[in-house]
Amino acid sequence: SVTAREGQVSRWDLGPLRSALKGGLLPVVHGDVIFDTQLGGTILSTEDLFMHLARHMHPERLLLAGIEPGVWEDYPDRSRIIKEITPDNFEDIAPILGASVATDVTGGMESKVVQCVHLTQELPQLEIMIFSGEESGGLLEVLLGSHQGTLIRKRQDRWNV
Repeated sequence: SVTAREGQVSRWDLGPLRSALKGGLLPVVHGDVIFDTQLGGTILSTEDLFMHLARHMHPERLLLAGIEPGVWEDYPDRSRIIKEITPDNFEDIAPILGASVATDVTGGMESKVVQCVHLTQELPQLEIMIFSGEESGGLLEVLLGSHQGTLIRKRQDRWNV
């Protein structure tokens, strides 16, 4: 249902997602290989999908469940998670962000954080949580409002971190 042009979403019928939300369902989207009118095919990352959806559906929260429990302050040592990233502290954090150690054609954590910070500047009401989807009960806790992982937002006045 998604078509890209030069690696960017060019067409997406959001009707099914809107119907799911209206019906009380929680849609789950993820990156995949999609058709591209210029390239033939392209990999569209979860973050690129979220960027498109956020601009069209204006959510208050995006939840990025992955392997890591958040953005590491000291990667690859992995002993301290950055609790909050905003435009105010992003320049201090940017140098410590690194690409993924594993093969990741979408740019790894660095690309994810950069895209998320830009999106929160564009949509100031938006909060984005990067957390582990592998920890038992973690998703439910985040859905219920618990702060797990790294919170990315424009302002610093909403959740207690």
